Amino acid sequence: MKLIRSILLASCVTTAFAETDMHRLIWNDDPATTMTVAWRQLSDEAVVYYDVVDYGREAMSYGNIQSTTRKNSHLGISTHFAHLTKLKPDTAYYFLIADGDSVSRRYYFKTASDKYADFTFIAGGDTKSRNKNGGNPAKKTAYDYGRMSNRMVAKLRPLFVLFVGDFTSNSDKAERWVDWFNDWNEDTCSTDGRMYPLIPVHGNHENPNGLEDLKSLFGTPESVYYTIDLCGDFMRVFVLNSELSSGQMSKKIENMGEKWDAQKAWLEETLEGSKLFQYRVAMYHRPMRPHTKRKNPSKRAYEDWAPLFEKYHLNLSFDGDAHMHKITYPLVPAIDGEDGFRRDDKRGTMYIGEGSWGASPRPADALRDWTMSHGSFNQFKFIHVQKKKFYIHTVITDNEAEVGSLHEGEEFGFPKGIKLFDTPGMGTAIRYPFKK
Repeated sequence: MKLIRSILLASCVTTAFAETDMHRLIWNDDPATTMTVAWRQLSDEAVVYYDVVDYGREAMSYGNIQSTTRKNSHLGISTHFAHLTKLKPDTAYYFLIADGDSVSRRYYFKTASDKYADFTFIAGGDTKSRNKNGGNPAKKTAYDYGRMSNRMVAKLRPLFVLFVGDFTSNSDKAERWVDWFNDWNEDTCSTDGRMYPLIPVHGNHENPNGLEDLKSLFGTPESVYYTIDLCGDFMRVFVLNSELSSGQMSKKIENMGEKWDAQKAWLEETLEGSKLFQYRVAMYHRPMRPHTKRKNPSKRAYEDWAPLFEKYHLNLSFDGDAHMHKITYPLVPAIDGEDGFRRDDKRGTMYIGEGSWGASPRPADALRDWTMSHGSFNQFKFIHVQKKKFYIHTVITDNEAEVGSLHEGEEFGFPKGIKLFDTPGMGTAIRYPFKK
């Protein structure tokens, strides 16, 4: 209580921002009733003040206080988590992070509904770290393009973001993560203070310490595979870890094959228990069949996951890693199909990706007869979810400075100046269930 009283007193007399940074939101529990607030602690212990009423930066006016529920030091970064629980579904919550000397900016977030409601989300991944070596400041780098994609999040106002891995160039360097999280906080926060929760995936650039990176910096479960349920039994997201089959990981972590087998068993059991969900969606980093010749197929994921996706009718699959754009027709694994797949519009899984949130695009030069849409540019997917259909839009992010912003209540529109990829014969919105 002494700490809380000191913070309350400080909040009344100071306008300084809190000695915290790297502010972010993560969903790793029920998105209708919980939210995880995370930050780097730079001085005294901090707490989160929150309420359904906006009291600005007057911390002692907020009706709820949550102290740190978990903390760790990884790569020398002191990460604190405050897990907010018993929240109201489909509700805006305003919050501050405050320590003994200062108070953060006032932010807010929205919880998901606990029953069906329309929503939007963004899916993508693959960014790069800041170029510390100088160079031509007038020339845009992968780092710059990544920040453009970040700022598009703030303008589109999704309910949440599926980030399919590869956050930095060098995940074993603390300064890379500090850059990434501070950029994320600055860029993706809308002008009115709204923040957007991440659901993160382990990518190859998080190797070989990826299990620890994800657990320590995002508060994910130990295995880094789990599910998130949205809108009651409307949609279940399967967060999978393609890196458990990685040779780079296997050299550093014992019993990696056993970890992969445990994930496969968990996936089948959890899919079996997910039949009541209207939609089942997976996210992971490495594509089973990359659409660039610069990347190799993910053999174990194809052999172990694709049959389960078919058996339990997984609807959508999001991946990254290859740094380009692709959307396939709905597919099922088939020995007689091209590269192991054939089109099945009724029972198939639509595979969507492949990264390039900012990381330099690679050529889309490994196309199959079941490839619906492809291209080489910086992009992410902006999905409008309705009860009986999804509309999947590919947002080209390199003109971010020319794009306007949506406002609260306009989340199902498109801001002025936005560039959406136009798939020949399909248009700018790909529908699922697929209908040409």
